[in-house]
Amino acid sequence: MRIPTPGHVAANFFMKSEETQGINALPHVMPSQVHGKNIITINAANFPEYILPSRPEADGVLLTTSRAGASLRFADCTPVMLWGSSWVMILHSGYKGTVLNISSEGLGLIRGLFGHDEVNGAHAWVGPCIGREYFRKSGEEWTVRGVNAFHRENYDVDGERVYFDLAGEIHAQLRDCGLVEDNITLSGIDTLEDERCCSYRRGDVHERMMLHVRLMKE
Repeated sequence: MRIPTPGHVAANFFMKSEETQGINALPHVMPSQVHGKNIITINAANFPEYILPSRPEADGVLLTTSRAGASLRFADCTPVMLWGSSWVMILHSGYKGTVLNISSEGLGLIRGLFGHDEVNGAHAWVGPCIGREYFRKSGEEWTVRGVNAFHRENYDVDGERVYFDLAGEIHAQLRDCGLVEDNITLSGIDTLEDERCCSYRRGDVHERMMLHVRLMKE
């Protein structure tokens, strides 16, 4: 799935069993994802220390150089891509990452590096993830943290079970950070229902989808 982007950004979301050959033509950054909110910044000076086989723990990558590409892997968690005039960022926003608001963390990083106008003019793509009617939690600390963190319209309570809308909440978080509604694109694809997708809850324990990005120029 090619993601519509401006000419200085190239992005592909590889669905289940799609061919990914060729993405390693550039030095490649693929962190070890830990369901947190750490984001690594890759620039022209530091990229050699982050490329494979190095796999630093992180759930986001900010690219400000065309000398390396970056990828993250998914199976029900939400892929988020953000881009601006001279940068592209990819995020792994699973349930915990969404509760921790990794999107806000990433845009705060952009604000610190490039200023408020760059955030306000940013674009976002929110990819396939598990849908609201299927993602439920109950009776543990992270359920309570989700209820406290999510906007009220993005969860439903049914007895002891709580159903969370990951894509809806990320959409709300991006708006809260200052993104313009017209600059946010939601895929609308439910990974559990759509068999083109990998879904951990449907039994895809090892296979993953992949979001790959690169900058085409500095």
